[in-house]
Amino acid sequence: MILLKGLFAKLKAELAFVVLLAVASAGAVLYVRAERAIADRDAVLHRAELICKSAGIDFASARPRVADGVDCGARVQQLAEWKGEAERQTAQLMAKALADNNARQARDNDAARRAAEAAKSAAIAMEKADAEAERRNLVDREWFAAVNNVAGLRAAN
Repeated sequence: MILLKGLFAKLKAELAFVVLLAVASAGAVLYVRAERAIADRDAVLHRAELICKSAGIDFASARPRVADGVDCGARVQQLAEWKGEAERQTAQLMAKALADNNARQARDNDAARRAAEAAKSAAIAMEKADAEAERRNLVDREWFAAVNNVAGLRAAN
């Protein structure tokens, strides 16, 4: 207890210095925060200038009584809308091309199926014509028609 009384007595004697120390500490904290805020603001401003430069316009407004960055913001907005429209049109074109390709593929598959069925039918007809020609020992018009059909030719008149 005596120790605490002695400490408080010394603090009371040096109260002006303690208050000065507290005010100086608060000022130092505020100074550091202000410097950090200024650095952050400068970094954001630099990024905005780079964005505007890449958009093809200056950050500083050329028109009187218009805040800096307004023209740039409008230009960036236009470019963003253009990009969105270009992506939408590209997606539409790709979807149409995919649909056309799928339709073409379906037509090709159908034609291939029909050709395979015709070839199978022609081979069966040829086997029948061969069997008939061997049975009768005669190669006739039907046999030649079957040969032509297997070869993909039209039947003889």
